[in-house]
Amino acid sequence: MSERRPKLPTADELALWHTVVRDAAPLISNHRKAASPKKVPVPAPLTQAPAPLPRVLEAAPAVKAPAERLAEMLRAVPVAAKARVNVQLAPSPLGRVAGVDKRTDEKVRKGRMGIDGRIDLHGMTQSEAHHALTGFIRRSHTMGRRMVLVITGKGQMPRGEGVLRLSVPRWLREADIGPLILSVHQAQPQHGGGGAYYVLLKRRREG
Repeated sequence: MSERRPKLPTADELALWHTVVRDAAPLISNHRKAASPKKVPVPAPLTQAPAPLPRVLEAAPAVKAPAERLAEMLRAVPVAAKARVNVQLAPSPLGRVAGVDKRTDEKVRKGRMGIDGRIDLHGMTQSEAHHALTGFIRRSHTMGRRMVLVITGKGQMPRGEGVLRLSVPRWLREADIGPLILSVHQAQPQHGGGGAYYVLLKRRREG
C-alpha cells in the first residue's frame, strides 16, 4: 500500500491565510517593554503657615532664702579664709511698729531698757534654733516679759552662726510669734552688738 503524501495548500488558500494573519498581533512579545516609572505625588502648596509646635514650659527655679544662699557661698570659701569673712548686715527690717511710742523705742534701741530674759542660740542647727526661739518668745509673752535678748553670735562662719544671725529677724516676723512683738533692734556692744537682738514684746492682756 503506497504512503499518501500531504496535500499542499492551493494558491487561493495561501492568499486567504496571509490576509487573516496580516492584522493579527502576537499574544507574547519577544521584548518586554520597559516599566514606566511611578509618578510621585507632588504635595499641594501651603495656603497658610504651619501651626507652631507646643512649647514646653520649664519650671522656674526655686528662690532660695538668704540664709541658704549664704551657706552655699561659704561652702566655696577655703577653710583657712573663713575666719576673715565679714558679713555686713543691713538694718533690721523690723524696727519700730505701730503701738510703740518713739521714746520707748529709743530706749530699746539704745539698750537702756531692762532685759527680762535672754536666749542663746549658739551651737544650734537652724531647725533647733527656730524651734527654741519660737518657744522662748511665746513663754516670755505669757510670763509678761517686755524686753528680751536673742543671742545668735556674730558669725565668723566656721560653725554656721552667721546663718542664724541672718535668719532670726525673718523668724521673728512669722505669723505664730510676729503678733506678739512690737519692735526688734540690733543690740548694743555691751549686749552682744551685731550678734544679738533686742526684742520688745507686747503687753499681755489679762482675762
